[in-house]
Amino acid sequence: MVDIHTHILYGVDDGSSSIDVSKYLLDEALKNNINKIILTPHQNEELKRTNELIELFNQFKNDFKNYNIDFYLGSEIYYYPNMIIDIENNELLTMNNSKYILVEFSTELKTNISDIVYDLNIKGYIPIVAHIERYNYLNFDDYKKIKSNGGLIQVNTSIFKIKAYKKILKFLLKNELIDFISSDCHNEIRNIDFSFPKKIINKKYNNQYDKLFNTIPEFIK
Repeated sequence: MVDIHTHILYGVDDGSSSIDVSKYLLDEALKNNINKIILTPHQNEELKRTNELIELFNQFKNDFKNYNIDFYLGSEIYYYPNMIIDIENNELLTMNNSKYILVEFSTELKTNISDIVYDLNIKGYIPIVAHIERYNYLNFDDYKKIKSNGGLIQVNTSIFKIKAYKKILKFLLKNELIDFISSDCHNEIRNIDFSFPKKIINKKYNNQYDKLFNTIPEFIK
């Protein structure tokens, strides 16, 4: 099983603060039968530090070489207008050095995400919209347009237990719009727990179970 959105790389952002926190999160990953993890530290216009992240990732792999987990490096990029130029100049990390990019957007400033997805797709990239449930300004048609414009949709495991997201989640699942369910783990509080999402999917949307939990993404094959 794969977790494509994590903040387990310690000491780089608001995620894991130490090697001990990372160890805790990896232990939780193993309990959840996860054997492939993409580390996606935050990047934005002001804070790219790509070379530093690559060095820290290599150290991380050495720190946890005894874990039966395959590690890959990506990033969660906060969208900004010149982002595509920086990606093409190798100043930002794509998912495992592929054409897939994990992108987050403002939760407050209304953003035309579907148009941005289209523009990125035209340039040859496949954007994964991070934790799409957080963008309250999106409506149901927007979700469909994001997919039709070449984007992929990721939701966090936490929304399966939050009543406020029930309507959104039901729509996304009913219309088979979700591509990835991820932990977006940060620490002992925002940790890794796929048990409830698995239970819900298995009970109500079993036809999507393999796609959401047993499929290896193209960018790490």
